[in-house]
Amino acid sequence: MKFYFYAGLIFFIGSIILIIANYKDLDVQKNGSIVRMRIEKLPENCLGTRIKHFITLSYNRNFYIKRVGGKFCDDHFVGELIEVKFLDGSSTILFPNESVKKNLISFGLLGIFGLLIAFTKGIKKSKK
Repeated sequence: MKFYFYAGLIFFIGSIILIIANYKDLDVQKNGSIVRMRIEKLPENCLGTRIKHFITLSYNRNFYIKRVGGKFCDDHFVGELIEVKFLDGSSTILFPNESVKKNLISFGLLGIFGLLIAFTKGIKKSKK
């Protein structure tokens, strides 16, 4: 059936797009250095564990936005200096223990899954 073939191709192409979009994060993880950034703004309400919140950090008169979980707001305050991984010239910042490799591996597996769907289900159904 052509549906499986096209669905598999969409998964594959989507995974390629996600890998390319997250490659900048991998560059920061590999080549970035740990710096101390100041928390400028925390969300007013940090309720909910599944909801992601955004904080504003500053470093060398530049502002950066970072996505965090709800627990972050309970543990930190405005004006606090926190350590983050930063690469000059990039707008991406990572926490020191944050790993991008898991995301890239999962996107790669999603692409392989898409190809398997496209060429096993899509082609077998088409031949009948």
